[in-house]
Amino acid sequence: MKILIVVESLRSGGKERRLLSLIKELLKSNYEIELIIMSKSIHYKEIFDLDINIHFFNRNIVKDIKILTKFNTLINTFKPDVVHCWDNIAAFHFGPICKIKGIPFVNSMITTAPPKLPKLSKRYFFNAISYPFSDVILTNSKAGLHSFSVPQKKGKVIYNGFDFSRKKVSKRPEKVREELQINNRKVVGMVASFTEKKDYQTFIEAGEIILKEFNNVVFIAIGSGPNLNTIKNKINPDNKESFLFLGRQQDVESIVNIFDIGVLSTFTEGISNSIMEYMVFEKPVVATGGGGTNELVINNKTGYHIESENSKLLAEKILFLLNNPDIGVSFGNKGAELIKSNFSIDRMINETKKLYNELI
Repeated sequence: MKILIVVESLRSGGKERRLLSLIKELLKSNYEIELIIMSKSIHYKEIFDLDINIHFFNRNIVKDIKILTKFNTLINTFKPDVVHCWDNIAAFHFGPICKIKGIPFVNSMITTAPPKLPKLSKRYFFNAISYPFSDVILTNSKAGLHSFSVPQKKGKVIYNGFDFSRKKVSKRPEKVREELQINNRKVVGMVASFTEKKDYQTFIEAGEIILKEFNNVVFIAIGSGPNLNTIKNKINPDNKESFLFLGRQQDVESIVNIFDIGVLSTFTEGISNSIMEYMVFEKPVVATGGGGTNELVINNKTGYHIESENSKLLAEKILFLLNNPDIGVSFGNKGAELIKSNFSIDRMINETKKLYNELI
């Protein structure tokens, strides 16, 4: 089967990592894949090691008409059985062409789940405009379908799948602690970009509340983005040694492995790859409730849901877990079991293959 995949970029992110895993597994099943990338932002360099043709379509106002011609030419040459698009603007560009040519079009642009959007909002409009041209609107959470008012006949959920080979860490915990110079302190970590959708402000505020009562702890932030320096500058100078900002990391797993607690403070979320990673490594989770998080973290069983922007509640839940490690271990074990049963890479791949087969 021939699949043409379209994505905005392969920058560092959960969606991009999920797509890379999908491509790798489809190739093992003898699918023929070609990939369109709408920019040259590539974090996952291993894409170049795969047996696929990669086409770069540089998008801007002047070139938008030209990329329609390029896409049409590629469709005529490659003759895909399915086009799978992971970008809302590209879906608007390429969906109509696929509709005219009778090529099944899978639209995976929805990866978050904000509170239900008004139908007159710009965010809803720029997603919904491609609905008529899509055969399937695929999300990674039930909450995403609801938030974006996806038509019932077209909406489908396939949960993110975790590749358990990533659990084989390259560094021992002792080595990671030595490199980070954190000795035997407890570790509370958050893996997320420093962007408007992630709430590092609440993470920092909670950390400073905790340090007043429990000082044998270090707070680690993994990620980069435009808000990084702003967040760093808000930390009380007396607390700076208790916060480590590690930027982007290639070997995230080795660092998550030393976490005692995994945190995700956010404003909107689908199914978070960061939370999945915490759970695979048997870490209790404290995360902002709502969206896809409620489908992933079972409150009071694998972790805790907290209200958005509630630093006091976040601090309270983290402190409880720091002072009651047995409960944290129980949460972590149950979380790992949940990922194995409901969020495996095999399940994600098999459901995606089934979807493709149903469309042709």
